Amino acid sequence: MLRSATISGVMLAMLRIGAGTAPAHAAEVCGLDPNGDYYLSVREGPGSRYPELTRLGQRTYVDIIDANDDGSWYVVEADGEPTGWVYASFICQ
Repeated sequence: MLRSATISGVMLAMLRIGAGTAPAHAAEVCGLDPNGDYYLSVREGPGSRYPELTRLGQRTYVDIIDANDDGSWYVVEADGEPTGWVYASFICQ
């Protein structure tokens, strides 16, 4: 009984450590309007009202780290740039 309790405790600890750490998914910036701004803003939060951290150009490779509840904004990391939020419609997977 003690052995199974110890194993269960170790497994539970491993699950807790792994919780919230989803693998990144490779993607790229796409669909930008060449007659428009032709960049994708990386923001501090999931919405255009949040301050801009940096800008990404067409075909910039990113890693998708997370998404908001409805999947309309992604948290991305790109080429050592700060992690931030981008509008999901301009990310191709």
